[in-house]
Amino acid sequence: MHNINFTKYKYFTLSFSLFAIVFGFVVTFAKYGGFAHSLDFNGGLRTVVELPADKTRNDLEGYFQSKKIEAVVILLEKEKNIYQLDIGLGSLETIESLYKEIPEESRESSTSAIDRFVQLVRYEYKLPKEKVLSADQVGAVVGGELTEVGITLLLTTLAIILLYLSIRSQFKFALASSIALVHDILMTLALIGFLQIKPSVPIIAALLTLLGYSINDKIVVFDRIRENAHGKDNLALSNIINVSITQTLGRTINTSFTTMISVVAIIVGGAVELYDFAFILLFGVIVGTYSSIYIAAPISEIYDQLRKKRFA
Repeated sequence: MHNINFTKYKYFTLSFSLFAIVFGFVVTFAKYGGFAHSLDFNGGLRTVVELPADKTRNDLEGYFQSKKIEAVVILLEKEKNIYQLDIGLGSLETIESLYKEIPEESRESSTSAIDRFVQLVRYEYKLPKEKVLSADQVGAVVGGELTEVGITLLLTTLAIILLYLSIRSQFKFALASSIALVHDILMTLALIGFLQIKPSVPIIAALLTLLGYSINDKIVVFDRIRENAHGKDNLALSNIINVSITQTLGRTINTSFTTMISVVAIIVGGAVELYDFAFILLFGVIVGTYSSIYIAAPISEIYDQLRKKRFA
């Protein structure tokens, strides 16, 4: 196979990635005021109800949309028609207004938001009390703890990977891989904010899975670079990188393609609740493959050049 000059465009690809990350975060905070609110991280109302057999997810979603209530509807058990209803804090005033519209003879006096929401759902779908299986109000404290745990998991994973690579390989490769992993996470977070995908526990799981997949690809590339560089100190690292990436390109493409087939299958045929998880994984596979070739390897070359100039 003819060697491809991947490092030729290293400054363009590095600049492009930096621009994409900055652009995504600027849109996230300038246009939307931050990441999308979600019950897991920002708090809200969560209710599990068993609806009549003739009611569907579309009925529920249509009802909430018509009432301008921010809701996520999750089908928990198809046979019994059991749904989980997650309501954002931004809809509490709307629920309060709708609760007051319920005829006095059909409502019970209540001061809690979750009780009023339950009564609203019961009134709309003529549900007896026993059909409301659970009702909880998730506070911001829980969401804050979950955010802290998520960030801790990501940082700990990155630290362990850096330590492992430093022991297994040369420091320049470990450093380049770690920077590329941070790039992958930031690119994905920028996309999440840009598209206003609601942060959740499955999203955290997708980010951690992305780290594992991405580092595997980078280890393969850097192992080949290390093998090809052995005993060739006089050969420019850029040439070794281009040869090594060309040699591993077929494996990289095949691995990424087969992984993407599985993820796309989840998006097309899986449950709606898994869509965001699978979409983030799909994007992560693409970004992870891109960063292995156009971010990690070029950074190791730049580091090598700077180190040689310093000790020249």
